[in-house]
Amino acid sequence: MRLVSSLTLYLSLPLIVWTLWSGEDPAQRWVLAPLLGLLALGQWLSWQRWIALSRWLLIPTALVTLGILASVMISESWIATATWQSWLDHLPGDWTLYQVRPSPLTLAALFTLMLNLLLLSRLGLGSPVLLLLVAGCTALVSARSLLPAPPHASALIGAPPALLAALWLLWGSQLARLVAPLMRYWQRILPPLAIAGTIMLVVLFGWQQQRQNDNDRLFAQIANDGDRIATLLATETEAHLKAMRRFASFWDMLGQIPTRSEWERQAKRYYEDFGYFRDIAFIDRDGKVLRVYPLRGNQSLLGINLYQSQARANAVLDRPLVYGIEGQTGIIDFLQGGRGVISYLPVRDIVDGELLGAVGMVVSVDNLLKSLLRQTHSRDRAIMILDHKQVYFHGGPLANLSDWRYQRPVRIGADTLLLSVQPDLDLLLRQRDRVPEITLVFGLVLAYLVYMVLYVYRRLAQQHRLVSQTNDSLRHEIAQRERLQGEIEWLARHDELTQLPNRRQLMNWLDEHQQALPLALMICDLDHFKRINDHFGHLTGDRYLATVAACCRDKIEEAGGIFARYGGEEFVACVPRCNRQQARHLAESLRLSVAETELVQPDGRPLTLSIGVSVTGGGTLQREPLFQAADESLYRAKQNGRNRVEIDGLAL
Repeated sequence: MRLVSSLTLYLSLPLIVWTLWSGEDPAQRWVLAPLLGLLALGQWLSWQRWIALSRWLLIPTALVTLGILASVMISESWIATATWQSWLDHLPGDWTLYQVRPSPLTLAALFTLMLNLLLLSRLGLGSPVLLLLVAGCTALVSARSLLPAPPHASALIGAPPALLAALWLLWGSQLARLVAPLMRYWQRILPPLAIAGTIMLVVLFGWQQQRQNDNDRLFAQIANDGDRIATLLATETEAHLKAMRRFASFWDMLGQIPTRSEWERQAKRYYEDFGYFRDIAFIDRDGKVLRVYPLRGNQSLLGINLYQSQARANAVLDRPLVYGIEGQTGIIDFLQGGRGVISYLPVRDIVDGELLGAVGMVVSVDNLLKSLLRQTHSRDRAIMILDHKQVYFHGGPLANLSDWRYQRPVRIGADTLLLSVQPDLDLLLRQRDRVPEITLVFGLVLAYLVYMVLYVYRRLAQQHRLVSQTNDSLRHEIAQRERLQGEIEWLARHDELTQLPNRRQLMNWLDEHQQALPLALMICDLDHFKRINDHFGHLTGDRYLATVAACCRDKIEEAGGIFARYGGEEFVACVPRCNRQQARHLAESLRLSVAETELVQPDGRPLTLSIGVSVTGGGTLQREPLFQAADESLYRAKQNGRNRVEIDGLAL
């Protein structure tokens, strides 16, 4: 996979260089190509194990990328779009913020690839989810670059295809280095990665929806501006028509063709009220211009026959001069220059109804629309009146306009034209909402953090299971050792065959009962035990010893003493606070108990027990004299025929 990683890295370099030399739009290639080139160089240095040099290169590049991304999110009230543009103006060339700044998705993908390299592509630092985030952002940018642009876009949404291909190759190069550990630890990685991927998809879908909603909001804002201009145009047109009808009715009441002074006096008021009037003229029934106001710039109109000079408008002239009704032209070229609309209103004698002529109201379209635009904020919008053939009016900026516009039909004179409102790119940048980009960035950060929390949790859980298993094994081993230690300690104090305390335990017991006087010591010996071993075998002998031990132990322990195996077929019993008479009776009960066990000797006689007893009186307990006296008593019992009890010289 290292070969694949290196190959994809080297393939990305020609694409980056070709994009710079291609000279194709958009201008964002001058930002993306250097960033991608520095990323590729830093990636190559990292693969060559020059980590420090790679970091010195990638950290400033990542900060620049993050700064450009921050410019998309920072509020207009903090740093205005004009401020960003003024910084670009200091660079050589004609740079516009709208065309130069890449989309936030592309910047996020670039920054994440740089971050992955700075984190050394380690699983424990979230390399899988970082590459997943890059894949999601780049896939969405690729789709938005290849598919038709959404309507009403307020920023660049794609990237040059060659740079997108280079970005995919750099992503593939980093992914190839991560395949081996991914295959090894996929069970640990997959659940957190699936959850983080789901969050990423929700974030990308939410960002796209928020951005489209904001674009629709901007379009609605521009549409409202256009509707307002159209409403103002219709209102203003109706207002000056009503005013001119009043003007014409005045001459109806006069009942004669106005004199020059009368005409100037009355026309002056209307002309000054409506600053977009080019002139106001009186035309007789033959179509000759008799009066005009103002004279300055319009003297050439006096005496002109409109039927002859404006043959295309003859049908409009016939309406007031022949039929006595209002007539109105579309947008036409004026005789004295310029273009606009002429409205003709008939003038007739109110007494006999005779047509005297018509009032001609000449409205300059340019002046009319300029007066309306002064009432709106139209400096950052291109306002046009046009049809399918030509543009009749253009107001606002001529360049740096968006790709979309709002259009609606408006009526100007007798023509139905289109009112077009096209926003300036700087207006879109100022007015666009920053919340979608903030949601995008923080959503991707959230996906990364969720992955890290789940990954660390699963890793800690696995380590906890291993520690728990180790602790269980250790506890089992400790318990085993404690059991063995207990067995060893028990064996050190007991006889394994008879389960009785051994000589060591007996001596410890005596040390603990130094003050429990008087104390009786009994040495018990099985009679002719060697014959039993020789005749029945050692296994039977062992069984005889265990039976005798069980038979005698209960009696001694009931008396509060200890019954221990002293060696071979000898047993020792010690009973505290036991006088001579009690010791004699207890020893006799032991002898009788052995005789009643139904154990037999080789000759068929019952097994017998000889017991030597010694009892210490007051004073200090001395073990050696006590054992010596009991041993002498046992010797006498053997000498006197066995199967008997001897106590300090007394036989029983």
